[in-house]
Amino acid sequence: MAKVKSSKINYALPGEPLSQQEMEQMIKEAENGPFHSMQSLKEKIAKWKEKYSK
Repeated sequence: MAKVKSSKINYALPGEPLSQQEMEQMIKEAENGPFHSMQSLKEKIAKWKEKYSK
């Protein structure tokens, strides 16, 4: 599987809350990202399970 590209910002750390604009921008970026069908996702998970389950 390919690695997921992400920003270096860690939103899990406490600090100032996100502004409305920042939140909307993140949502728009996610909507333009790659999407997978349920069938392809299930196949990838099955392959992953075969590889790592013992």
